[in-house]
Amino acid sequence: MALSVSATTTVAASPKELLEFVLDLDRYREADHKILRVSKVEGPDENGLGSAKVWGRLRWGPPAPDRQDFKLERWRRLTFTGAPRQPARLVFSFVGTFECEATSAGTVLTHAYEFTFTPPFRAVERFLARWLQGEIEAEVARIAEIFARQGR
Repeated sequence: MALSVSATTTVAASPKELLEFVLDLDRYREADHKILRVSKVEGPDENGLGSAKVWGRLRWGPPAPDRQDFKLERWRRLTFTGAPRQPARLVFSFVGTFECEATSAGTVLTHAYEFTFTPPFRAVERFLARWLQGEIEAEVARIAEIFARQGR
């Protein structure tokens, strides 16, 4: 069983500009308030692969370090996956996606999270579902606002 949430908005930017913004995780913290600190980002390499070490927090949880691997499919999709053998994997696995479609009005961005909690922690799903949906909706709204402020 997985907890999935998503939100869509139109952003006044090209898919390349948008995904480059997301990959600048220090800057992206302005949109994603769950990211507390970025320790390191490596990549993407020529195959679009990379990794990031971040400190993040879910509602009610303590701040925790995490490494996420990512794959950039230039300039359509960016997928973050919780790296194996990380302490957080004892509680949940994670996949986050950013899908971009260029239109005449800007880029249609669909952002999604999927959390799969391990058996002892599945009970938190129902407490996190509404909060995560609100978080992802606020996150995409902040992305659109950031680019709107840039006068695009």
